[in-house]
Amino acid sequence: MDIKPNNIAKAEQLLLPDGCHFDEERIQFINRLESGDLLAVPGSGKTTALRAKLYCMAKELPMKDGRGILALSHTNVAVDELKKMLQNHCPQLFEYPNFVGTIQEFVDTFLALPYYVQKYGHREEIIDADQYERVCSYIMNKPGQITSYLSGKLRYGKDYKKIRLGYSDDGRDILRFGIEGKEVVIEPEPKWVRDGIAEEKVAQLKDFLFKMKEKILDLGVLHFDDCYYLGETYIREHPVIIDILRKRFAYVFVDESQDMKGYQLNLIDKCFNCDSVVLQRIGDPNQAIFDGFSVDNTWENRNPFFINNSLRLTHEVASVVDHLVLDRGDDGQGRARFVVNGVRPQEPVIPRYLLLYTQDTIGGLKEKFKEVIRSHHLESIAEAGKYGFHIVGWNSETKNDVAHRRLEDIFPEYHRNLSKPNANPTTLSEQIQLERHIGSFKESRKTVLEVFVKVLRMAGQRPPDRRLFTVNKLLAMLKEEAQEAQQQFREELLECTKKLSEGVWRDAYIIIKATTTKWLNNFFQQQPNEKVTAFYEEAFAPLIPMAEAQDADDIAISIGTVHSVKGMTHCATMYVETSYNNKYESEYMIEDKTTGRGRNKVRTVTSPFLMQDLPPNGNNAAMAKRMLYVGFSRPTHLLCYASDKRVWKDDVLQMMKDVGWKVENV
Repeated sequence: MDIKPNNIAKAEQLLLPDGCHFDEERIQFINRLESGDLLAVPGSGKTTALRAKLYCMAKELPMKDGRGILALSHTNVAVDELKKMLQNHCPQLFEYPNFVGTIQEFVDTFLALPYYVQKYGHREEIIDADQYERVCSYIMNKPGQITSYLSGKLRYGKDYKKIRLGYSDDGRDILRFGIEGKEVVIEPEPKWVRDGIAEEKVAQLKDFLFKMKEKILDLGVLHFDDCYYLGETYIREHPVIIDILRKRFAYVFVDESQDMKGYQLNLIDKCFNCDSVVLQRIGDPNQAIFDGFSVDNTWENRNPFFINNSLRLTHEVASVVDHLVLDRGDDGQGRARFVVNGVRPQEPVIPRYLLLYTQDTIGGLKEKFKEVIRSHHLESIAEAGKYGFHIVGWNSETKNDVAHRRLEDIFPEYHRNLSKPNANPTTLSEQIQLERHIGSFKESRKTVLEVFVKVLRMAGQRPPDRRLFTVNKLLAMLKEEAQEAQQQFREELLECTKKLSEGVWRDAYIIIKATTTKWLNNFFQQQPNEKVTAFYEEAFAPLIPMAEAQDADDIAISIGTVHSVKGMTHCATMYVETSYNNKYESEYMIEDKTTGRGRNKVRTVTSPFLMQDLPPNGNNAAMAKRMLYVGFSRPTHLLCYASDKRVWKDDVLQMMKDVGWKVENV
């Protein structure tokens, strides 16, 4: 396959602002059609470059050998954005033999669910963590000697919901605490040892847990983790599936690879890390903060290609972000390979700000941020409307400790739960407010049907087989209705779908709520019960955090965690340090060391804030550095860092001023 220059030019027109072009670094990546990894700095446009590559490749489809392209990302949001950008311009990319989706969708579609049907003789009922845990609790709460013992005495009794099926290194079937956790080991009771029955008792308990897992699987209730176990089992028992996948996909692209778990990357490697498939993984290992507070990289790069220029960051912002890089790599000659260069032009130059607050002035942080925004007239520029102004922090949950504040302590109006819709929405308002619905009739129809299925389950309704309702079972049941009822259902479904695909959330909520209530009554002669009513809520609830509401002065400020803004671009960012293990980020990032004695005493201060490399001292410091790297690399124009004044020494503040920080009190 060739990447044609005229298609790159068309991709530029489609994906870039007017008059902008891909530079040499990005064109090299777009043209690169060999296996390897793209490591790119924040704001480098790596995802845009991948979209351009996919656009150019799609224009050459179908391939002569009939194979296709597999493009995977970590989240539904990323996949939805890709579809929104490209589906109308190259629909062939989203048709057989190609596949665009999340890593979870790939595993479910090609490995886990085909194997599930083959093994259990029926389709799965649901893949849902909450439902899985409810079934676990139901089984473990049944009266019985084993369940009582497991729930009450063994250490992992409280963690039975986390138990997963897995394989040991030597291929044995084992139980794990979590999909990548340690093997479940049952310590025998001293009495068992004395009576010589320890081995028998332990085997009995393990057998119960294995059978519990198998029973839940047979019921059709799957945890997302189970899909990876089923996929792994499919490969072990039928390795020919790997050959089938390799014959279907000639090119495989994995975006945001730093967010993939180890078992996800390993499964992709088992399927596609070979000579007959081009496998490219794209991401920034230094932004790997998806796994909570872990700093372990699951992504070991291969044949890497680098993009070091950040189109988002100015030199002023990039100069500090560069010294927050946790893993620079090596160019083979002892020099750093991963370097953040900010190439965004800015005139006049906007300095970095260090905003110092006290116990008495902390309440004025947001207003101070607005004051700085106004001083540089940012509220009226195009990026303000496009990207907005954001306050971010690492640790969110309130601690009610003035010496160790977290995001909710500093901004009481912030509520972590008032965020974007999650994978398991608990209300109708949450379930419908997804960007993927806009302009997508298929996704909108699917959601309306899923809402009705959820209502049926909450109402306690069951299909003829007495298992759980699914969309397929619902549609099969409707085929048994009279033609007039079927036609009316289709018309009402169409009206709901249209409204949802328009993205008019409030109107969509009203019609979907009314229609599903009507269907529940018409087909099942039932009114909404308490569970259904709670799902509906009293009225539509916009998913806009309180902190994002427009202020009277027309400067809207969004407040969120670093995790919640990863991958986003801001016009201006204020990073507010928060306490983790009773230390703020600045305490992890400033090394103030004195060596020698008397006249030979020498004091040195080293910090990334001072544009110096500082190897982190321990896991907490490493994670703090990575959080700052992600948080600091969001803004196009203005970066502010808010910190408690008491942790800063006067001479260190002077050092900050000397390297370009503008230090102001709140």
